[in-house]
Amino acid sequence: MRQSVRETDGRLVSTRNGILPARTRASLGRATDPADDSPPVGADAGRLFARFWGVRGSHPVAHAIGSHIGVNTACLEVRYGPHVLVLDAGSGIVALGEALAREWREQDPGERGSLSLLFTHAHHDHLCGLPFFAPLFQRDVALHLLGPDLDGLRFAEIIAGYMRSPYFPVDFTELPSRRHLRSVADGARLVWRAGGAGPVVWDPARPVPARALVVDVLHSRLHPRDGTLMYRISGGGHSLVFATDVEVGDGGTPGEQRFVRFARGADVLVHDAQYSQEDYAGRLPRRGYGHSTPGMAARVARAAEVDQLILFHHDPDYADADVRALEREAKRLFPGSRAAREGMEICLDAAAPRQV
Repeated sequence: MRQSVRETDGRLVSTRNGILPARTRASLGRATDPADDSPPVGADAGRLFARFWGVRGSHPVAHAIGSHIGVNTACLEVRYGPHVLVLDAGSGIVALGEALAREWREQDPGERGSLSLLFTHAHHDHLCGLPFFAPLFQRDVALHLLGPDLDGLRFAEIIAGYMRSPYFPVDFTELPSRRHLRSVADGARLVWRAGGAGPVVWDPARPVPARALVVDVLHSRLHPRDGTLMYRISGGGHSLVFATDVEVGDGGTPGEQRFVRFARGADVLVHDAQYSQEDYAGRLPRRGYGHSTPGMAARVARAAEVDQLILFHHDPDYADADVRALEREAKRLFPGSRAAREGMEICLDAAAPRQV
């Protein structure tokens, strides 16, 4: 039987045979309050840990809906050993940055692990929180930023151009933090060694060092114009695939088949599911916008034989009840489906080996 992932107290926790051990909550080392942003003690060397800080697409929710699902745009934190990865810098990254600043306040800079930001593409909803990410303004912080070259611009030009006059009062090049920017493209493999300070571009033909965190990159054309990067994050014998801003059909195109191969066998697939089928194909159709429905995401999850599907990039106009209805629709097609919400946590434990 495959290892499963269940939600408890608002978080997803890996278990054996679908049974949640009584000691799990204590081993996570976290309070049950969803607003708690204390450091994830459970994210030790043997665990791949993730937390959602923003789950909406297009723009943050502008009115009082989504109080449980969340109001912020795309941002996912992933930890493994000493390493912190941040996927996309939507408005959710603001609260994450504040939490990191509090966590590090009592730490010597030499005791911190690495901090790396991975970007899928450069649309506003995936970048709008970056100028307000607290670690950028800390002199004792070193961070790595990695993402795609787009529309003739190098990744470093895209990021620096987003945070400059006259659009923002602080120029990216004048920030006090130490920033290392790198372009990444299709087929890249990035490795964070157990004791290393940051990512190393790795030859996929070479063996990966023991206890390393590995990120594989796929450039997808399943979004209009420049496409997006997908990331497969692996550590401790487990993996999570992050695939936002993708629009899939019936799985017959080469791009869709390549996506399925990339995600095959992952423990968790985080997949764009912005639109209901009615909005996607209805009176004012959203077909061609570069986003999927829960049914599309479920088809990918089934074809890729993943364990769990997390619906992501919820439309900002959808209330909590709308998102829950989409979750029920996905569950009918793929029972291991959940709708992402702010504060949801995933903990994949290397102490519980996956059974195939």
